[in-house]
Amino acid sequence: MKNKHLEESIRSAFTEIYNDLDKLVYIANNANVFNHLEVRRIENKIKQNIKALEYLMVTGK
Repeated sequence: MKNKHLEESIRSAFTEIYNDLDKLVYIANNANVFNHLEVRRIENKIKQNIKALEYLMVTGK
């Protein structure tokens, strides 16, 4: 049961990271001065998800 929860948490985090990366690519291809705040928000979300993945993988929770 614990492994299933861990796998689901990791899968969910990777899904969010990939979605955020897709948004960044879209923004880069459609550059606009007003997108800087959105890029910063997405950057912070990606960093947060990577830290969560590190935690999950190290602790095995």
